Amino acid sequence: MKNRSAFFYSSMTIGILLLFLSLFYLFTSYQTDSSRVVERLKFNASFVELWLIKSFSDSDAVLNDMAHDLAESGPSRIEDDPITHQLEQFYLKEKEDALPNATLAFVVDESCALTHSETLRNIDLSDREYCKSLLNNNARQSIITLPFIDLAGRNVVVHGKKIIDDEGKLKGIVCLSTNLNFFSLTLSHLQLPSSMGIAILSTNMKLLSAIPKGNLPLGKGIDLSLVEPSVLERFYRDNEVIMSSDIYENGTLDTIYARKVKDLPFIVVVTKEQNYWQTKFSLSLMLVIGCFTVIIGLLLFNLNYLKKTSAQKDKYTELAYNDYLTGVNNRRAFEEQASKVFKTYQYDKQTFSLVMCDIDNFKEYNDKFGHDVGDQMITAFSEACSAQINQEDIVARLGGDEFIVLLHHKDKEQAVMVAESLQNVIRALSVLVDGQELSMTCSMGVATVSELTTSLHELLNIADTQLYKAKEAGRNCVRFEL
Repeated sequence: MKNRSAFFYSSMTIGILLLFLSLFYLFTSYQTDSSRVVERLKFNASFVELWLIKSFSDSDAVLNDMAHDLAESGPSRIEDDPITHQLEQFYLKEKEDALPNATLAFVVDESCALTHSETLRNIDLSDREYCKSLLNNNARQSIITLPFIDLAGRNVVVHGKKIIDDEGKLKGIVCLSTNLNFFSLTLSHLQLPSSMGIAILSTNMKLLSAIPKGNLPLGKGIDLSLVEPSVLERFYRDNEVIMSSDIYENGTLDTIYARKVKDLPFIVVVTKEQNYWQTKFSLSLMLVIGCFTVIIGLLLFNLNYLKKTSAQKDKYTELAYNDYLTGVNNRRAFEEQASKVFKTYQYDKQTFSLVMCDIDNFKEYNDKFGHDVGDQMITAFSEACSAQINQEDIVARLGGDEFIVLLHHKDKEQAVMVAESLQNVIRALSVLVDGQELSMTCSMGVATVSELTTSLHELLNIADTQLYKAKEAGRNCVRFEL
């Protein structure tokens, strides 16, 4: 007994010591990893900042050339000199094509009326930021605006520069428009790991780019209500800040580094998941080694218990999501999977169709030959459906002899072809009862998702309605919404 107690207490002492050592190791590893992550975030932010500065420095150089060239002769108006105006328009297009970030090159006159553009002119743009800023400030020569919606409905930022003639008189403003897609398309070439993210914001906190994380639309304002005021104060004071937050609302804490780009109205935000699983694994391993001799008996007991509970869990899970008779999906499993497919359709518009079907006159078979024969027919029907559809498609038993098939990427015509092919297979089926072969037929209703479909429930109702029409039409046929 004494030896057993000594062994117990010595094991506990060693286990506690190992615990403290593991905690110390975890703490130092956390600090080291945190420092390394911050340095990497700063490096990535510097890279993006230099790229932005270089891009808009190039556009500034092009604008200088354009402003100088246009100041020599005008710019002209189409009403006064159509030929010169057309040449200037070609010149603007040539400069626009020379810059990867340029969506459109255009000119406004000294009253901020649009004079040079690909499709529009003589439009008053005096309410635009570049007009207000440059025309009301004699000392200011150029501007890069905050994002706004242009006349074509695009989210853009505009780089503008005054056109000044040799006498110092303002002749207008030459501008280069940059579509917000430019930022994301360029950053997408970085091929960041899934644990990292880079975003570019305007200084008024509107999203210009986000890769590979983030689901806000470009141009959308960022909600700062959850950011502590002290964090914003540090950022506005130092033009950079480091913080931790679940910025993507995915249950994972991220280290976030934000930096204001020098001389540009942009903010670079770089994030990295705080994932220290290797350190945690090391700690867990040391704890297991230190405590193994103390808890071996309890561990064996728990393993046996977990084995039993795991088997029960698998069994209950199968019962919860699979039909007990046929093994295909049950109603609950189908609704969960189909809901995901419908949400995906709302995002990327990949079409899909539903085929609702049941066995014709099934109740008569049940009443005449018994439920065992009915079960055989249902099983044969289920196996035929499963064998005929693609692996990615879904077949489910909703109850009784009623089944539903979800066909991915199938429009109405394709779904009807699949349904008619399936009907031919069903007609060829037979169930042997007392030496007699019983054949069967089925009725089917087809529904295809469209932009008018508001919910999965609505689509199911359409399929069910078409199935009812197939029965009214004499069964053994397919009906669909015209």
